[in-house]
Amino acid sequence: MIANAVGGIPLQIAHEYSGILTHTIEGTAYWIKQLVNELNYARELGIKGKEHIKNNFLMTRQIKDYLWAFLSLIHKDDSVYL
Repeated sequence: MIANAVGGIPLQIAHEYSGILTHTIEGTAYWIKQLVNELNYARELGIKGKEHIKNNFLMTRQIKDYLWAFLSLIHKDDSVYL
């Protein structure tokens, strides 16, 4: 992911770890060129970015955790799988 470093975006993306933050159009063009030329680095950014979003921002994960907690209270003797 390449994003402009404004607003809350820097809180969501770790520069050069889970995505790229830029401040100018020239910087965006530079990083696009870098990622096109270094496909392994681009793939690594994608994997880390997906994991970061999955672990920190998806509401479905939190809902699953809460459902599991409530179901485990109701079914004390049974195994609960979601």
